[in-house]
Amino acid sequence: METGAKPVRESVEFARIVAFTDGVFAIAITLLVLSLDVPSNLSGSALHDFLLDEWPQLFAYFLSFAVIGRFWIGHHRFFSRVDSFDRRLLVLNLTYLSLVVLIPFPTELLGEYGGSSDAVALYALVVGTAAVLAWVMLRYALRRGHARPQAQAVAGLVLGGPLIPALVFYASIPVAFASPLLAQLMWIALIVDVFRRG
Repeated sequence: METGAKPVRESVEFARIVAFTDGVFAIAITLLVLSLDVPSNLSGSALHDFLLDEWPQLFAYFLSFAVIGRFWIGHHRFFSRVDSFDRRLLVLNLTYLSLVVLIPFPTELLGEYGGSSDAVALYALVVGTAAVLAWVMLRYALRRGHARPQAQAVAGLVLGGPLIPALVFYASIPVAFASPLLAQLMWIALIVDVFRRG
């Protein structure tokens, strides 16, 4: 591809961008399960106690699965509105993906130290920043003419989508230092509402 050229939807370059992005999402969502360890030789009450002790890890796993899944749905919608790409949008996409694939790390911290303000705040920071980057990518695509005309027509509605999760996760950071549990309840309420709205 020539420098400065825009890969269009029908090009091999565009297909490679989509395939790479989907692959990164698949890896990120698969890495989540690695934080769930099952010790061997558990039986009876020991297995029961293990399952009770493991619920914070399961909560963190399902929370992050929902978060990454929702990011993937949003990104899929983003690509359905984009007809071309330039180098800057590609760099924005890679930066966004770097945060998506980082999510398993604060997920494991959240599972192990869910009562810690630092662990909760770090999780909120990573997820909130990923949501901001999704908004930046969409805004850039709309402003640079990479989006389809239909997306341009509803730009105001489209742009508001990623900002709401970003604001909620960022707002939960100071809350986490007062009550880590309350911050996590904010996330759950947001995720339930976002999936309900579609």
